[in-house]
Amino acid sequence: MTGLDQRLSQRWIGLAAFFWGALVALVFVFGVYYRQGMVDAVVDLNGFGGLARNIARGDGFSTGYGPTTRRAPLFPYLGGLLLTLFSHDTPGISDAAYYRPILIFNCLVIGISCCVAWNIALRVFGPRTAVLAALLCPLLPQTLRYAGMTEVETLMGLFTVLLAFTGLNLVQAPSVPRGLAFAATAAAATLTKPVALVYPFAFLPFALWRWYKSAGIDRRAIMVSVVTVGCFLAALAPWSLRNMAVTGGRFKGISSNGPGEFLRGYINVQPRYFLMRQDFGGSGPGEKWDPAANAYEEQLLAQHGVPFYRTARDPQRGWVMVPEPPPGTTSAEIELEKDRIEGAEAKRRVLHNPGEFVRKGAIQLLTFWYIVETKKKSLFVGAIALVMLGLSALGLLRAHKEHALSWPVLFPILYFNAIYAALLAFARYSMPLYPTLAVLAAGGVVWLSELVLRRMGRPTISSS
Repeated sequence: MTGLDQRLSQRWIGLAAFFWGALVALVFVFGVYYRQGMVDAVVDLNGFGGLARNIARGDGFSTGYGPTTRRAPLFPYLGGLLLTLFSHDTPGISDAAYYRPILIFNCLVIGISCCVAWNIALRVFGPRTAVLAALLCPLLPQTLRYAGMTEVETLMGLFTVLLAFTGLNLVQAPSVPRGLAFAATAAAATLTKPVALVYPFAFLPFALWRWYKSAGIDRRAIMVSVVTVGCFLAALAPWSLRNMAVTGGRFKGISSNGPGEFLRGYINVQPRYFLMRQDFGGSGPGEKWDPAANAYEEQLLAQHGVPFYRTARDPQRGWVMVPEPPPGTTSAEIELEKDRIEGAEAKRRVLHNPGEFVRKGAIQLLTFWYIVETKKKSLFVGAIALVMLGLSALGLLRAHKEHALSWPVLFPILYFNAIYAALLAFARYSMPLYPTLAVLAAGGVVWLSELVLRRMGRPTISSS
């Protein structure tokens, strides 16, 4: 086969990987999700769809109480665009019907994620492993979990595997175009979920060390790093300026409520939850995590004379705040005051009891992979995570033995596990990592199969 024929063949396989992932997701979303009983078939669980709906209506980035800083902008604006182009907000329309363009978009995103996973596995392990990675990627329950909802996890799964792909390209051959691709991916991930904010600053020192060990640091490597960081920050600047404008310069980040999430992590690591002595959520007996965390925040804010505003779904008005804010009060003002009080408490807890913070992080390194609504579901999700992590460890061992570059693929998995452990970690937040895990796990499966066949004395097929 000539080089051209081989490239054409690979393109067709990559296209097949996309269609396979999208098709599996479409079947799940429109054929399974509303008929299964394992999870509630809710479409707009946390108000991302409501934000997109307000954008499509021309009400801007708002929950109905003026501008909000509570969410990152990329997914709601993409959703607003899709709803404007392909949906009609008619009275009485169901969420499943109104948000259908976003759900179809989620399925296409899963298809793209499978194609990217195939490409990474091809570069690291070879064509046979790449095909297995593409086949495995959309079949994982974690990959499909949020495809039928207006949640950010599916899009974040794409950006996570793209961080692995662009990071791998950048480390292999540093150049300005590859640095720009990495910066754009990291910025898009941050504008989807702000926990990606420090990813380039964590990744680039390891890339510089790799370049130094292989060929020494030259001006080109330094220039690529500087351009990458500069473009990453430039891409975030418009939204930061927007948040400064709506808060009078008092908030410069991508989204608020970071201190609240951090403090809720202390509730998460109570033994009754992480040891699964009672259900984390759902309708079973015992106080669930979310009400317990809400009660903690409410008590803390009450000490400063500030109410704790919850969001609730009103059949007529959509998402509303409970209690009702005073007239003229905007979401941004409420969110800023909440962050001020909870930020001070978060600093106090870390400085006055660092051991408690370390304990919290250590426990949440594990809860990141298994804690969901009930004990039964947690065991199911945790079992899949354990298998995938074990196979991924084998894949990494194989890459090491074959002298294949794999740490840029591992890096986003370690990064997000660590940063969520420091903040708030349960299994929902690990689900965007599964397209990336599929790459390493497929490498482990092929290597393990080769070892078994050799032990049995049977001929093996070269993995390359």
